[in-house]
Amino acid sequence: MVVVAVVLAALAAATLASVLRPGPLAVVAVAAAGVAWWLVNGPVEGPVLHVVSPSHGLTVADLLVPPALAVAVVAAALARRRRRAGDRSGRPRRDARGAAPTAPR
Repeated sequence: MVVVAVVLAALAAATLASVLRPGPLAVVAVAAAGVAWWLVNGPVEGPVLHVVSPSHGLTVADLLVPPALAVAVVAAALARRRRRAGDRSGRPRRDARGAAPTAPR
């Protein structure tokens, strides 16, 4: 049960990280955590929602991964769009240290 809890926490942490620091690496982290979740979620699967074969089916616990992966992919896509279009938020751009630009003299 501890492994299940650790993998679930990893999936949640990877999803949160994908929102805070979106990008391809974050999507890969969520996907890896999702695959790990599918491998260990047996003890907490819940009811079978759709039977694929007599020994396989889609369970409630399996449904945690697609939304997490969707969040990571959407966050990465939005971040990429912002980088390509430039920041049009009206806020002044900041340098690498986070300092606002100074007016030219």
